[in-house]
Amino acid sequence: MPDNIKITRICLVVAAGLEIATAALLLFIFLSGAVLIGWGTERSGLLGSALLGATGILLAVGFAAFGVADLLIAAGVAKGRPWARIAGIGMAVLLLVAVPVGTVLGIFALKGLLGADARAWFGSPNGIRPASFSPPPAV
Repeated sequence: MPDNIKITRICLVVAAGLEIATAALLLFIFLSGAVLIGWGTERSGLLGSALLGATGILLAVGFAAFGVADLLIAAGVAKGRPWARIAGIGMAVLLLVAVPVGTVLGIFALKGLLGADARAWFGSPNGIRPASFSPPPAV
């Protein structure tokens, strides 16, 4: 596996870890807020607390979904799947918005997915795939 592809894979795995950690943090924050407001009290029926609870859970599920998607894309990149290059470029573009860490991860991922190494790793447009690495014969 070329070094640029390894760096891309690492960037996607790190982004996935950060997204899953963000989902866990959001879930903790909003669930602890619900506990502080009180589950069965009169205040729990207020519209604001209901909207905040639903928003927090939706955000947590969204971040977790992006984390799982990043892990799947990273696995596809490691295996040289052509769909993973396209999905990785899309995910890297989305990462550019997450200033500052996501921007750095997105730039490195794009650099690896758009370079000459990527064309060789994922196959050329005519469908020729690179030969897999085989260790030298034992003497």
